[in-house]
Amino acid sequence: MKIIVCGAGEVGANIAKQLVYEDNDVTIIDDSESRLRSLNKTLDLKSICGKIILPEILEKAGANEADIIIAVSEEDESNILCCQLANYIFNIPTKVARIKESGFLNPKYFDNLFVKNKIDLDAIISPELEVAKAIIRQLNTPGAFDSFYLGDKVARIIGMSIEESCPIVNTPLRMLPGIFSGLEVKILSIFRDNEIIIPTGKVEIYPGDDIYICIKNKDLLRALRVFGIKSQENRKVVIVGAGNVGFNIIKIIERDYPEISCKIIDNNLEKTKSVSSKLSNQNTILYGDALDTAILKEAGVSGAEAIISVTDDDETNIFSSLLAKDLGCKRSMAIVSNENYRRLSKKLTLDVLINPGNITTSAVLQYVRRGKVREVHDFGNDRGEIMEIEILPTTKFSDKKISDLTMPKGVVIGGVVRNNELILTDENTILQVKDKLIIFSIPSSIKDIEKYSEVNIEFF
Repeated sequence: MKIIVCGAGEVGANIAKQLVYEDNDVTIIDDSESRLRSLNKTLDLKSICGKIILPEILEKAGANEADIIIAVSEEDESNILCCQLANYIFNIPTKVARIKESGFLNPKYFDNLFVKNKIDLDAIISPELEVAKAIIRQLNTPGAFDSFYLGDKVARIIGMSIEESCPIVNTPLRMLPGIFSGLEVKILSIFRDNEIIIPTGKVEIYPGDDIYICIKNKDLLRALRVFGIKSQENRKVVIVGAGNVGFNIIKIIERDYPEISCKIIDNNLEKTKSVSSKLSNQNTILYGDALDTAILKEAGVSGAEAIISVTDDDETNIFSSLLAKDLGCKRSMAIVSNENYRRLSKKLTLDVLINPGNITTSAVLQYVRRGKVREVHDFGNDRGEIMEIEILPTTKFSDKKISDLTMPKGVVIGGVVRNNELILTDENTILQVKDKLIIFSIPSSIKDIEKYSEVNIEFF
């Protein structure tokens, strides 16, 4: 597949890396030669230095033959215009644009603006909104470092770190059904010492493991209790940073979780004044430095359920979280973009590290995958990903018993959502058309899974 990525910042670089890894023909455009040189040192791709809004630059990048264009520069206007040129001049079939500005995303204007014959985009990715949604999901999953829905919110995937106190440590997985006592849980993957462990009946879970499980969404709290995690009752949250991510978090909380009260800290006086006028009465914004313990105490971190640090500065996010934990805050959540810092997460005792690059990459990948891929959740750092695939007629999954499938190495079928119910599969499960299939795959097997989900030409 021929793909053009416009913008070689963190988001564009992450997307390009994943697409190259999956053997796509990738060209990346950016006006920074140094960024492009850095990418060319490690990735087998074509790079074009120039402005993404110039037709001759797009033509030089091979727009006449491209299947997809992904515009993820830092400028919304450039991304929109780039996709418009791709549509009207080069007739590129699939156009994906990154849009950060909330004004563009306002439903009052959005539905009349981003439609066919106006601004014709196939997908709009708002990293800040996607990150805010991910944080809210994790906020409502105490004890988990990752949490997301699949199968129209019927299934829940939870990532959690196993502590010494977990009741099922050193227990072979084949014995878990008896321990769970009727609770259905499927372990999809185990990460141990930077190694992916594929779960089998003989495998045991050890303290320090990071695991991903698949459960029915309605069983969330019960499943957490089985793993020794208690739900939080205190619904007070401190947010550091009132930028796009922080503001999106506030708006989601005000809309969907009125029982949560928030204190927001920001060191930009004009921004605090602007945001203050948009807050409901239950929430307050404070002007000050989140690395000042006096400000953190004023915000009430000692009695807070969580501190959520979402500034543009990794160090501020890390150290404000550590200070809050030291003052008695129960849980820390922080955006950390620097991979070297993320490696230290357990040593720093940070509870949840949010990688905005992975979240955005996952949102984009579902538009690139062949077959009927509905959702993609990429874990980054070559740890694999979880996909949701709708089974269509003539695919290799259709009407097959799982034991009859020749699955590639490092693939775990977690379950299927059928008739609005999650079925946790075993080798005797027969996959049916319209099932929403939940799969974990190591990186090297993703292309093979794509082939299984491809629809034969006679289907059309």
